[in-house]
Amino acid sequence: MAILSGLAADHSYDLCIVGAGPVGLSMALEAQARGARVLILESGPRRQDSSGQAHARAHIADPERHAPMEIATQRGLGGGSWLWGGRCVPFEPIDFARRSFVPDGEWPITLDELLPWYPAAAQFLDCGRALFRSPSDWPAMPDIELSQLERWSQQPKLAPRLGGWALATPGIDFLFEATLTGFDLVPQTDGGASLRGLQARHAGQAIAVRARDYVLACGGLETTRLLLAEQARRAQEMPGLFGGKNGPLGGYYMGHIFGSIGSLVLARPDSFSALDFSFDPTGTYVRRRFTLAESTQRERQLLNTSFFADNPPFYDERHRNPTLSLVFLALSIPLIGRRLLSEAIRLKHIGPPPYRYGAHIWNVLRRPWRAVADVLDILRRRYLSPTRKPGFVLRNEGGTYALNYHAEQLPNPESRVTLSGEQDAYGIPRLHIDFRYLPADAESVLKAHEVLDQNLRAAGMGHIAYHRPPEQRLGHIMEQATDGFHQAGTTRMSADPRSGVVDRDGAVHGVAHLHVASSSNFPTTGEANPTFLAVAMAARQAARLAGGSLERSAIPSFYPFPLSAPERDNTHIPPMKKITIPGTDLAVSRFSFGTASLHHLFRQEQRLALLRAAIDAGFTHFDTSPYYGFGLAEQSLGQLTAGELQHITIATKVGLYGPPGSGPRVPEILLRKVAGKFVKGINRPVVDWSLARARASLEQSLRRLGRGHVDILYLHEPVQELIASDEWQRWLESLVLAGKIRHWGVAGEAPAIAAMLEKSPGLGPLVQVRDSLSQHQADVLQAHRRPLQFTYGYMADAATRAVPAPVKLTQALARNPGGSIIVSTRKVERVAELASLPGLAGE
Repeated sequence: MAILSGLAADHSYDLCIVGAGPVGLSMALEAQARGARVLILESGPRRQDSSGQAHARAHIADPERHAPMEIATQRGLGGGSWLWGGRCVPFEPIDFARRSFVPDGEWPITLDELLPWYPAAAQFLDCGRALFRSPSDWPAMPDIELSQLERWSQQPKLAPRLGGWALATPGIDFLFEATLTGFDLVPQTDGGASLRGLQARHAGQAIAVRARDYVLACGGLETTRLLLAEQARRAQEMPGLFGGKNGPLGGYYMGHIFGSIGSLVLARPDSFSALDFSFDPTGTYVRRRFTLAESTQRERQLLNTSFFADNPPFYDERHRNPTLSLVFLALSIPLIGRRLLSEAIRLKHIGPPPYRYGAHIWNVLRRPWRAVADVLDILRRRYLSPTRKPGFVLRNEGGTYALNYHAEQLPNPESRVTLSGEQDAYGIPRLHIDFRYLPADAESVLKAHEVLDQNLRAAGMGHIAYHRPPEQRLGHIMEQATDGFHQAGTTRMSADPRSGVVDRDGAVHGVAHLHVASSSNFPTTGEANPTFLAVAMAARQAARLAGGSLERSAIPSFYPFPLSAPERDNTHIPPMKKITIPGTDLAVSRFSFGTASLHHLFRQEQRLALLRAAIDAGFTHFDTSPYYGFGLAEQSLGQLTAGELQHITIATKVGLYGPPGSGPRVPEILLRKVAGKFVKGINRPVVDWSLARARASLEQSLRRLGRGHVDILYLHEPVQELIASDEWQRWLESLVLAGKIRHWGVAGEAPAIAAMLEKSPGLGPLVQVRDSLSQHQADVLQAHRRPLQFTYGYMADAATRAVPAPVKLTQALARNPGGSIIVSTRKVERVAELASLPGLAGE
């Protein structure tokens, strides 16, 4: 990775991607994983900054229908994810199928071609496994499904994680604050054109960018604006460019129609648990939604629509809820509200003026402690947790909740963006946005409500209480109809160049080497938010441009295939590959299981469950020490059955011991852990390199382990000057002859290992050394012509913190191809994930 200050005259890239949002970053990572050298041009800065938002300003024909572009887009690393709530939802099969009641809605690509890319999109967007269906315990309803899951990104502002991953990846270069201003197009004899390069402005200078292929991934409307500007500039020279004037470019602008026109009244208030946010085993939040069955959509000619339960509007003081009123008061103060939510979502929650502050304050004063307790819990789960809770719904005894809808919009060629007469600071014309809804959009939403209401009543589960009488409901829907965030349709894909801008692979019709990766390629919008599908399509597009298989992503993943719930539960993990450690006859699993954090599980049954899960997953080597939990880790291994112990190898250590008076007692460990936050040194290990202490320690370790021998005895963080090497070597040799150990060696940080190999090489036939992908500490072994045997520490590498675990561990396996890598976890479900990493299965 390099953050460039400029471009060299001889720079050479396989792929230039314009835009560092979720789509552009995902595309760059997928292409790089296939060997491509990638340059990302980003108009904004590396860190979030609103100074460039003025470039997005546009003229909006109907401000009631479309959000200001200054709050609907974001430049800089992470792009639109700064405005994103984190919802990840795939399109459904019907969205890709031909529907007679959806004119101009044909997709030239099939769902089956995109499904293999869903796991990659889930990993890029950090929403766990690509599992979007799971049965519900609600009664079946003929027209309504409650099995669809929406998944949520653990942290939707993707600059730190996805951006950090790309920044830490060699082969991806960034040029920030570089704004695309034009295209170097060369006309071709067949009437088309070939893109030879891009023109941009950076640091006040004009620059030329050269690559093999170029991808516009700078947001739906910004991409469209750049293409419209080039089309206008080339109108005389290339009148048919991008479909020609008044062609498909800029037309069919769509988003979604969403809002609330009624409340969900549950017959059984406790049944709401199936509709609330829940924590998924893969570490993310999920939520069920009501969706229309495909057969019902076709029979009744309804557009795809989903429903979900929510709180009543924060701004409506009539809810009388102290927590909702306190949240409203906080959000209504811009200085506070903008730190908690994106501006668009903040404005939605505070509603239109006048604001009834007095009534909200009275709501809070009625039950202040309830409000404070709820808000503290919300802040903890939403802003202080590593996995951000996407929302909160306060349950009520009456079982009544706001019912929100999120629905598809019909493709409409008259809903269009064009160029206005005004230009931005770079001389590029601004957009004129004429975003329109059709009456049929609202009519479909109302009919979908009627279907849901009928099914809820028939199932005895509840009903919809509408906010207005029947004759006012369509108007109520249209009052709320507004978008501008889900920008789709303006570069729509098509098989026929006359009806679209790009082909099924995102390549621009008639222009070689130019591609678009954006939700603007979608011919229809479905009911789903566009981010997940846009990223899945971008990953596939990157694979096609970089070369190689289109079967699935080249990015290592714990979940490489999309699974249904039954498939997930019945997935068989093949045995882990075993290797023989170089220079020994010791056969161990490719991953070894480290027990340094085992004592953080305070119950014995938890520790045993974790160890047994590791054995079941194929781990055959376990690394421990008398210092880990002051002997508790060894003691827990010793609680395994004789049958389990005979199938594993164990390494323990001497030289580093628990502080005086410490022992493997859980209450003491817990007290020491708490006290250690206030009393420095209370848990500092004792360093003792006397043979007497080592002999006693080994005997204690064997008793705790319930074994007569260990397979490896390490000198733990050895201090060479304190060790009588000859005496230690004689003792270790005697232990092998006595059958108490099979092998010995040294374990610890690279400087200590280097000193031992330099002056006491006889004590280090086996080496266990800390290593990382950024610093390569284990390279100290090269000076002594020693192979890597056991390495550890890859997950703790701060420089690659943003790189996902499966990617990092795959690279670690490549770095230590003949040895074993020590990994650790405290979560049982994580053990199976580690063992399922591609390339670990045995022959």
